Amino acid sequence: MSLYPGNYWDIVDVVTIVSKNKKEIGTTEGQKLVNSSPFFSIRLSRIKNKINLIKKYIANKDFIKFGELVEAEALELHAIMLTSTPSLIYLLPESLRIMHLVKKWRQEGLQVYFTVNTGQDIHLICLKKDAEEISKKVMEISEVQKTIINCPSQGAHLIRDHLF
Repeated sequence: MSLYPGNYWDIVDVVTIVSKNKKEIGTTEGQKLVNSSPFFSIRLSRIKNKINLIKKYIANKDFIKFGELVEAEALELHAIMLTSTPSLIYLLPESLRIMHLVKKWRQEGLQVYFTVNTGQDIHLICLKKDAEEISKKVMEISEVQKTIINCPSQGAHLIRDHLF
């Protein structure tokens, strides 16, 4: 269930594909290792507060605080993966390069934040007005294979009309 309708906030996810290779350890298997990280219990103790904060930032459309929290969450998740047993290193050199560039672009005034799922691809969170510029900048990076611009939408729902 969504907190707000798809048109609530003009926020965009520019998915940046840097690798089509399969991970050595899949996400499902990797998730089973989180308890082996010494940082996982700390994450659990802080998650409820973070959920409340992210809801507040969305309600207020506070893009900067929203982006900072999303980016910090991505880094925390990877810290847990890096410190699990066995360690999971999903980030690629290309992923790290884009993360550094995002920080540089922010210093130059472009509002964009990164997040990373457990894969190698980077998600660049920005306002819709900046999506094309960010996509263009990212496509200038030789390692980037493709970008996909995702916008919020209504999502899956029941309909009463027949399709045929």
